[in-house]
Amino acid sequence: MRELVAVGQPESLTLEYKESFAQKIPDSVAAMANSYGGLILVGVTERNLDDRIIGVPESTIVQIVSACHQKLEPPWEPEIIPVPLPGGDGRMVLVVRVDPAQAPRPLLIQGAAPIRLHGRNAVAGLPRLTQLITEAAPQVKTVGLRLPPAELPHDDSGQSTADFLVRTGMFVPVDASATWRPLAESAVEAFANALNNSPLHRVLLNWCASLGDGGLNPFHRSGFNRACNVRLLWQGGPTGVEPFPLEAVARLDLPNSYGATVSHLQLSLEVIVRLGHALKLPSSPPLAVGRLHDLVDSLVATLVDDTVTTALATLAGVDPLVVPQPIGLDFLSGPDVPELLAGNGLTPIPGAGTSHGANLLADPGVDQHDPGERGALVDDWLQQISLDAGLRGMEKVLVRRRAARGGNGGGA
Repeated sequence: MRELVAVGQPESLTLEYKESFAQKIPDSVAAMANSYGGLILVGVTERNLDDRIIGVPESTIVQIVSACHQKLEPPWEPEIIPVPLPGGDGRMVLVVRVDPAQAPRPLLIQGAAPIRLHGRNAVAGLPRLTQLITEAAPQVKTVGLRLPPAELPHDDSGQSTADFLVRTGMFVPVDASATWRPLAESAVEAFANALNNSPLHRVLLNWCASLGDGGLNPFHRSGFNRACNVRLLWQGGPTGVEPFPLEAVARLDLPNSYGATVSHLQLSLEVIVRLGHALKLPSSPPLAVGRLHDLVDSLVATLVDDTVTTALATLAGVDPLVVPQPIGLDFLSGPDVPELLAGNGLTPIPGAGTSHGANLLADPGVDQHDPGERGALVDDWLQQISLDAGLRGMEKVLVRRRAARGGNGGGA
């Protein structure tokens, strides 16, 4: 499980280890709930051993739940995820996930409100306690947040100049200290470098190669950039000049004014494909389902890539473990979707109308780090895009594609 990647990292604002059940676990639960959330890994020792994962018996779950109900005011139970260890002896690591968006705030223990500092707990003073009581919502709550509407580029007459656009994104919790400073240039550079070594970069590079030799501009600052706003642009295609047939844009935005308390860093990553316009074709060329699947899969895989999430965490001032997964997918088509996907073995439903795109949500139960689960999520998205456009047969097309690739429908 991805949470166990944390083993080996030092304790931090959002991470703590416990070798076994301890009466202080509720204190850490309350402290994280009153701060930025985090993970408590029970069954992992802090001692300098070759194998720090020692596990605990299943009965530890009951001990943690009972202690939280007895000590926390009001009683509250965090999410506890058991991760069985190999060997068949019943031992497991318990991932105690504390989500401030779900916990009542403040959580008290004997009338005091614990808060989380870097690698340790403390007690909130009067100003922080007042803030916890009066704030409207937990700082890291992202429920209901949506990216701004995606838009296809247009010419002066209002006609679309792109074949299609795909976009995903997320809202990254922000440490309070990060709201008082601009987005660091070194951290932005590290984020750009991570994107230039990502699954998305590789898929776009392969697509460029299939179009012929040409120019390539990897992710670099271009367009609207300010202290708390970053725009990174990727361009590629056979002509080596604008308009490029393939473009990708990454945007980072800290909302509100400099120094104001904010809860999240908004990230969007989109790909704009304009083969017809850039190559001066009479119409947009049909898009292969396999090409679209690989592109969407690489887009999502990039935002859960460890190097990318580490760079994002640095920009937000938080632990990489609290960087969330992408929240969904926007798909916009210049031509009608049936026209764009023509030639893929799909059958129009008579009288079903047409579509120019879809706004799709990600199943929160899917582990997007896992290639198989991510591939199944992309399958679902493509089926929804197809059916909303009045097209039948996408499910069979995807089954044949998986069979041709040896059953692996995911991965870039």
